[in-house]
Amino acid sequence: MTVDIEIICIGNELLIGKVKDTNAHYLAKQATKLGANVKRVTVIQDTIQEISSSVCEAIARKPQIIVTTGGLGPTFDDKTLQGIAKAFNRKLEINSEALEMVRQKCLEYAKKRQLSTEIELTPPRVKMATLPQKTEVVNNPVGTAPGIRVEVLGIVLFALPGVPVEMEVMFNETIAPLIKQAVGSSVFCER
Repeated sequence: MTVDIEIICIGNELLIGKVKDTNAHYLAKQATKLGANVKRVTVIQDTIQEISSSVCEAIARKPQIIVTTGGLGPTFDDKTLQGIAKAFNRKLEINSEALEMVRQKCLEYAKKRQLSTEIELTPPRVKMATLPQKTEVVNNPVGTAPGIRVEVLGIVLFALPGVPVEMEVMFNETIAPLIKQAVGSSVFCER
């Protein structure tokens, strides 16, 4: 079976050339090796409207999987979750599972650096756990910001962090097995 994938890389820093987009390269290469068909890679600004419209446009093309990278962090300019919520017409809410993941990561960080283990859930930390309704939390074993998985109209959308090492681990643990299962014994071959 063919598995079509679209990749949406989110970040103003990518568009102005401040940061090289290695995520699209990694995702496209790994997905292709697994036998998937990468139909499109899009790089967009970190604005709610751009994210929402790009997700809606991708859904209209009906790939089986959409992967976004970037914009899940604690800063004011990380807008991916708001854009996805708008695209799916869902409200944002604090997800208790995600909030506990964020708290645990902050606690681990404090212990490693021998800092106070009284963790304050500041607004930026809570922001990383404020997710669109009816989404699954995707564990981030390397960093603080959890990812999300949401299904709509038979399409699975994953939102992963933009930090390459975090995105790579999360792809390998979450999306790669899904692709393998869907593709079956098919492989990519190029002459």
